[in-house]
Amino acid sequence: MTDRRSRRTVAVAAVVVLCLTAVALAAGGTAAADSHVTIQEDAVEQAHGDVAEFTLSVPRGESATVVFEGAGTGRTRLGLTDASTDGSVTLAINTYLAARNASAGEVYRVAGEDELSIGDDATSRLPFGSYRVAAYANGTDGEAADTAGLTITDPGLGNATVMVAPNGSRERLDSRAAVRRAQERGWLTRTNEVAVGDTFVLRLDVPGIAGAVANRSGETDEARFQRLLGTPNASLLVSERMPGPSRPRQHLSLDWANTTTVVADPDNDTYYVAADLRALPWGYGHDREVDEWSFGEFGLIDGTDYVPRFVVGDQRLNPGDISEGGRTGGFVAVEPDAVVTYPPKRSGTLRVAPASDQVVAGWTTVAPGSTVTVELSNGEGEPFPATRTVQVVRERPPSAEGAVYRYRAEFDLREAAPGTTFDVDIRSNGTQLNPRDSWDEGDRGLVDPGLAPTATETPTTTHSQTAALTPTDPSAQAPTATKTPTATPHVDPPVTPDSTESPTATETTAGDGPGFGALAALVGLLAFAAVGARRPDRRRR
Repeated sequence: MTDRRSRRTVAVAAVVVLCLTAVALAAGGTAAADSHVTIQEDAVEQAHGDVAEFTLSVPRGESATVVFEGAGTGRTRLGLTDASTDGSVTLAINTYLAARNASAGEVYRVAGEDELSIGDDATSRLPFGSYRVAAYANGTDGEAADTAGLTITDPGLGNATVMVAPNGSRERLDSRAAVRRAQERGWLTRTNEVAVGDTFVLRLDVPGIAGAVANRSGETDEARFQRLLGTPNASLLVSERMPGPSRPRQHLSLDWANTTTVVADPDNDTYYVAADLRALPWGYGHDREVDEWSFGEFGLIDGTDYVPRFVVGDQRLNPGDISEGGRTGGFVAVEPDAVVTYPPKRSGTLRVAPASDQVVAGWTTVAPGSTVTVELSNGEGEPFPATRTVQVVRERPPSAEGAVYRYRAEFDLREAAPGTTFDVDIRSNGTQLNPRDSWDEGDRGLVDPGLAPTATETPTTTHSQTAALTPTDPSAQAPTATKTPTATPHVDPPVTPDSTESPTATETTAGDGPGFGALAALVGLLAFAAVGARRPDRRRR
């Protein structure tokens, strides 16, 4: 009897164990199935107007369900199918369209060949706030296989930065890689002054418009951004900040594809626009509304402040009255000019020796990476006229304000007759850079016989005599460029967008290589201060 009861008890226990095992296996099978669906991102934060993306890992060729809820919008259920059979589906949410009464089918998209189905409860509204994103493998009745968070924030007002590049280089700034190379090689420079004729480059850091860019057609981000600028919903202007009391505000339009080159990086909310200010359509208006745009060269007002204004839907850069302070991306348009600061003047005349390695150097407002031609002209006999074409580099005078950059040319004047006088002319792209003002007579030079090397001096004596004028001025060191002893012009290979060299290789500072020295720097500062004092007089109203 006892054995029979024992056997019965063992049998019941075995049945219980088998039942529990089946339940456990069933539960474990469901968890395993759900665990095959995961969301790669734990949390995504985007400015309202940008595009948020989530990538789901799913079994190849299978489907998953995603549910959005939060910020008082209810539940939005989406069905995702891995039609491409690559094991993943990327879901994009365009929050720019979500604010414009677009349909849910326009707001939610999947990439490539994958498929999207939208539930009847879906809403396209996505206001600021936090959302829970849940992924399911087998319907939405059980626990979610994975969850993530989405936060949509206020985009803010954005920021703008002005840069300058040599004349004629805008079409070469056509990609993020090209912009990066230009900065590394020293011919794309941040500034608050732009010489008329140089390439104007505007960097926009503007959250909240990536969705508008993505909604345009085009094979690349650049093409889509350019198309956006051409729509009535967008406008990018450069506007005169404080016009005179008797006329409306001057505006330049950066919206036209034939006058601008653009670079777009929507993932980082960064966009570049490059143009020659002289080629832009222009017009007048009391705010930013212009009835008619005109083409053809016009007069940019020297010394006038300009401010960029960017509008995409409700998103604005520099909104309101731009004559008020605190505006981002402001700059001053200036005439291209130059000043000679070495050799120092005596009685208003530049003194050079009848010897080799004679330096003429100074500062200019044209962009680093540009070339300037320095000519010694109207002198009697050989080697006049003597011409050198050299590159402008980023070196700046100590404590300088505004855009001033260094140029330096060397001449072989051994054949020049002592006592000969000559003119110093500086040009860039065919434009005379000095004299700066109509009342200036320009720079005059003299081959000073008192600086002539003696017959007993060694070839290095020239350096010693030149150095004696300004003992700390390293311009008297051995030249780094080829000399031009005759009237035949010589051009140093410039570092332009087509060059593989970096102009930073020739840049110098006060402590790491050739420069002007203390005395020459002082003279340069005085000349620069004098020019700065005159500059406002050249404004035309």
